[in-house]
Amino acid sequence: MDRRRHVAGSVVARSVAGVVATLALATPNLARAQANMSAPLTPGAADPQLTGPGGAPRPPVARPRFVAAIGMGASFDQTGFVNEDTHAVPAFFGTGAIGDGLGGFEFLGYASSGQGRWRADDAIDRLGLDLYGVVRPAARFRPDEAGYGQRVLRTLGAELGLGFERDGKTTSSGTRFVVHTGARLELPITPPGGSSELRARIGVRRDWGLYRPKIDGPTAGTVTTVGDTIAEIYAALVLVF
Repeated sequence: MDRRRHVAGSVVARSVAGVVATLALATPNLARAQANMSAPLTPGAADPQLTGPGGAPRPPVARPRFVAAIGMGASFDQTGFVNEDTHAVPAFFGTGAIGDGLGGFEFLGYASSGQGRWRADDAIDRLGLDLYGVVRPAARFRPDEAGYGQRVLRTLGAELGLGFERDGKTTSSGTRFVVHTGARLELPITPPGGSSELRARIGVRRDWGLYRPKIDGPTAGTVTTVGDTIAEIYAALVLVF
């Protein structure tokens, strides 16, 4: 029994001695590394830079500009109205985009509210999400010119993409996939040359449904077929950063 205790004690002592020796060897290296990290840079010395092949500094990577917009407008809708007359239904629009040059991608959410606004009609509400590309043909036209007309011309863009839409009323609804088309023009508000820019956008869009869902009509046993709107027109405040 005493022999076992003696052996166990020897093993523990050797282990402790090994740990102490390891710490003793590592402590000077750790202290030296900490001193190097905390040492101040020489006054007037250039900041360290990432270098590429041959030791040449790597050029900074420019990120695309981001765009956010929010606005109001009207959706010219015929669905649910007597004799399919066209009415201007209030609509809300919000967008977020990546890219403000020749091309970019944009995400749009919108909602129109027609239910209950006309007593003699059975108008519907529309809620949709669109993802599409934006092309600005004049984005690189005379980029060095800062005249207001050139700035406006460079924002002229066309839109094409896909979307998903929910159409319906309080008690009945349907969904459909759509092809998104649109165009926009933006009027700069702030002076050129800043890191961010404020603009006012005038936009028009139309979604082309891939099919026509059916929902309950105004009376029992009747059906309303949901078709495309004539178009949507909106004005929005745009922040580019």
